[in-house]
Amino acid sequence: MKKLDIDQLTRSGVIYFNSKLEMLEDLHCKMYRMDTLVSLSTHFHDYFQIWYVSKGEFLHTLGTRQYRITKGDLFLVPPYTMHRIQAFENEKIEILGCEFMPSFINERFDDSSRDQTFFDTNYLKHFLRSDCSHHSQIVFDGVTDGKIRNLLQDMLSEYEGRAPFFQIVLKANLLQLLSIIIRQVNGELVKAGFQKNERYRDTMNKVVEYIDQNAHEDIKLEHICAISNMSKPTICRLFKEWTGKTFNRYLVDLRIANALVLLQRPSLSVTEVCYATGFNELAYFCRIFKKYTGISPNQFRKQAMNK
Repeated sequence: MKKLDIDQLTRSGVIYFNSKLEMLEDLHCKMYRMDTLVSLSTHFHDYFQIWYVSKGEFLHTLGTRQYRITKGDLFLVPPYTMHRIQAFENEKIEILGCEFMPSFINERFDDSSRDQTFFDTNYLKHFLRSDCSHHSQIVFDGVTDGKIRNLLQDMLSEYEGRAPFFQIVLKANLLQLLSIIIRQVNGELVKAGFQKNERYRDTMNKVVEYIDQNAHEDIKLEHICAISNMSKPTICRLFKEWTGKTFNRYLVDLRIANALVLLQRPSLSVTEVCYATGFNELAYFCRIFKKYTGISPNQFRKQAMNK
């Protein structure tokens, strides 16, 4: 939202809460507990806001949609989102609140001139959609609810205690909190992914077991296709999803790991280790080994023998 838009809105009576006034100068995250709640007319802020309700209820309105927020509910409001709160008279309330700037997750969010396609964007992109309904009222199962409540309580304790390195712990807990929320609001996607994993579990376990047992052989991708009865594009995609590595990377990593073990046996020459682990060319083996470890196979052997 541009500065001009903020000026226009505030002149029309909309309240703007600014992080520079609401947060500590050197900490772009704020934790608090509320045991009283007053109604707030339409307002917005330049930070993310998370409220978890551990006692009581109230009405929360975003745009034209109104939500009755009750005990156990959590909502997340992205920056510059218009919303309002309607409290109930004499309602006993307890709210655990967390407010943070995107820069608390990663300082690169502050630099609009740079490419913001980096891993930490995954923590926030799910909440920056135009439709806020999926995170405007979140209800958790009993176990997850306990995790959420404990995380927020730990974050509040860290924030208030100001122990050494509390900022690191606070950020780590916030990332965990966001991860749990992301899974909750993407429940159907998580369920579909789980079902897909179960569908291919036996096949992928068989493929990985075959590679582990035959890494010393001249394994080709065609062998894996035959074992799995899948095409190359399909098995490559599933293998990366299953192991976190491509087929070639997994095989080389495994061969290097096996070489580290065999090099500690004085009875085997470096050449013998090369071929015993599935590398068919000594020069290539030495080059890859040094790339992984920073030293040659002979240097590694000497260091291992001198321990």
